[in-house]
Amino acid sequence: MYNDADVLSSCLRRSVDAQSATAPESELLAVDNRENRFSTAGAALNHGARESRNDVVVFVHQDVVLHSLPALEEAAAELLHASDIGIMGAAGIDRDDRIIGRLRDRIVMIGEPAPTPRDVETLDEVLLMMTRQQVLDEPISEDPLLAWHAYGVEYALRVRRAGRRAVARDVPLTHNSLSTNLAKLDLAHRHVADEYPELVPIHTTCGTVRRDDATTPVQQGLRRFRSARIWWGESTVARDVHRISPESEKVFADIRMLIDEALEIGGKRALRVLDLDPAATADHADDLVRFDRPFAVATADVDTARDTIAARDADELIFVAGLTDETQTALTPFDGQPHVLGNSHSTGRWALIGASADELKALWPSRRNRPLPGFA
Repeated sequence: MYNDADVLSSCLRRSVDAQSATAPESELLAVDNRENRFSTAGAALNHGARESRNDVVVFVHQDVVLHSLPALEEAAAELLHASDIGIMGAAGIDRDDRIIGRLRDRIVMIGEPAPTPRDVETLDEVLLMMTRQQVLDEPISEDPLLAWHAYGVEYALRVRRAGRRAVARDVPLTHNSLSTNLAKLDLAHRHVADEYPELVPIHTTCGTVRRDDATTPVQQGLRRFRSARIWWGESTVARDVHRISPESEKVFADIRMLIDEALEIGGKRALRVLDLDPAATADHADDLVRFDRPFAVATADVDTARDTIAARDADELIFVAGLTDETQTALTPFDGQPHVLGNSHSTGRWALIGASADELKALWPSRRNRPLPGFA
């Protein structure tokens, strides 16, 4: 389903068309919802399943770049031959709040590897996979309360209630999401809590769903403890970063949510992402766009990254993901270019080259964006 033809063309359709020879049995059925023909995601996806000719249907967001159709077909074959699996996705979350399934979210790889199906509580809607017959027999919910949120969450809960498995499995992809739409998410979460009270608390990639909105003093204390533990962990990482690069500014931030603002504030016309993670399952994606700015992402080794940074255009922002002690040591001090080093528990260590921490200070305004005293 799509509502933006340009996004579909630059992401999902282009990646599928480029690999058609490697996966001739795969077909892309783009359900057009630009004129609001379908009032819910479920209605559009159920329509697509009815139109499909294959035994497995895959529901994918329009802003996804698929890096390997053969890998997608392998996952589909596993699903088709596993009678105990009710739904499979590229990313889910388990009862310990761990994201399962390795994929690139905007500019960084997230999630624990799942080379084979791993059980999860719920799945993210970025990519969902079911047998066509199952969708025909048990359609995705078309409830207005789940119009654009949590329909995959609901389906995962439904199959688990029936004694089948909801699983995440690695599918190499880049999700070039431009926004996070949270409108009425709370209503969708409240609805699934009402429908599946025996499964509450329900862990999702958009937060934990509880029985009601009330927060007890114990829950408040636990949240403060978790927050403090995360800050301590990030500060420990910052201490290692500082040891290698004492002259560099260090911040804590989920850079996925700030990268477009960084481009705007820094006055940059383009974004290039270099992923140094040797375990990255998503390779490269070129000629993408983020708010009218050219965007490219690729896996790279240290030598390639060093050469790319040295040749950076003045109007380009370079983001380096997957930094380690070894790669940071090899790359810094970035030939004297303005930069900021950062990390967060959700994105790992990273570097932003082409703008200084002072230029971008509006993006990390609080004490929580800095290491604990004495760590760096």
